Amino acid sequence: MKPPVEHRMLFNFAASPIGGGYKRLFEYARWFDARGGAWFIVHPQCTSLAETFPKNRYFVGHQTAVQRLVSDAGYLDEVLREIGEPECYYSYGIPIPRRCAPRTWFHLSNVLPLGLAGIPTPIRLRLKFALLGWRIRRRLAVADVVSAESRNSLRLLGATPDGRYVVSVNGNDDELAHLASGAAEPKENIATAVGTYWFKCLDDTLRVFDTLRAANPGLTLVVIGGTTPWHRGHGMIIPDALVRRPDVLLTGALPQQEVIGYLKRSRFYLSTTRAENSWNAASEGVFFADESYLSDLGPHRELLHGQAFEEVAVAGVDRPLLHVRRERLTGANLRTWDVVVTEMLARMRAGRTQ
Repeated sequence: MKPPVEHRMLFNFAASPIGGGYKRLFEYARWFDARGGAWFIVHPQCTSLAETFPKNRYFVGHQTAVQRLVSDAGYLDEVLREIGEPECYYSYGIPIPRRCAPRTWFHLSNVLPLGLAGIPTPIRLRLKFALLGWRIRRRLAVADVVSAESRNSLRLLGATPDGRYVVSVNGNDDELAHLASGAAEPKENIATAVGTYWFKCLDDTLRVFDTLRAANPGLTLVVIGGTTPWHRGHGMIIPDALVRRPDVLLTGALPQQEVIGYLKRSRFYLSTTRAENSWNAASEGVFFADESYLSDLGPHRELLHGQAFEEVAVAGVDRPLLHVRRERLTGANLRTWDVVVTEMLARMRAGRTQ
């Protein structure tokens, strides 16, 4: 029989098998495994964490699309019957159905349910996000703490000055270690974009790339992100214009360290996304590539607060971009994962009183 966990805290990451959600899940699982373990509800694709961090206990929160439509945390009762009442319940992106612990925390994982204005979106996804946004807002009152990964996202949530709303960024251990090392890896003649979701606006990415390539004919664009039928069904779309280009490399989805490897070898990092909850992807790009071009979004400006950058216009792109040079950055706004988790614990245990 598996020994009990040290921390009676239940973390629900069942809807986040990839991307920033998996990154946070991995780091939380790592942190608690080193300190006696906690409970985690995970997506079926993430069960290998039980081998990597065995002191935690994992439950699989598997649901079909129809089950999620009817009850987006229908497995929760079964988990609670097995473990009893946890000290705290933390839900990543899944609206909390009811008060199921003395302290509850809802973390916003995606800003798209809060509004899609100006973002061309397939009708199926538009309906899905409208329903999720309604559920998020309806159930916010259940949470003792509500967090997002930027001040801009909290504003979209309608944050009030009652102490419940906090910013909880992603950790930046890789970027901080890179800054501390002072390493300057040899660069290849590539520009890299990460993410193939429709709102990443890869058509605009291609326009930025073509502008750079006009002055650098040997430049290649690397696009990292899912291209399989499963990914396409979840809103990841590669425009035909990129598929046909011999100077564009589509890598498909890659492990995190391979993504970092590409960014470290890149002359340019490109992000023309229409929406972001956090600066997570942008921080990796701007601190590894020599130069970056970012959408002028609230989270990107928060990342660059107090840093040197410039606004630029690119032909064919109807929005301004932020141009950043890596050697002008200090990393002053970055945090380690240890800091992120310990701040979360302190705030969680303060409940509604802070």
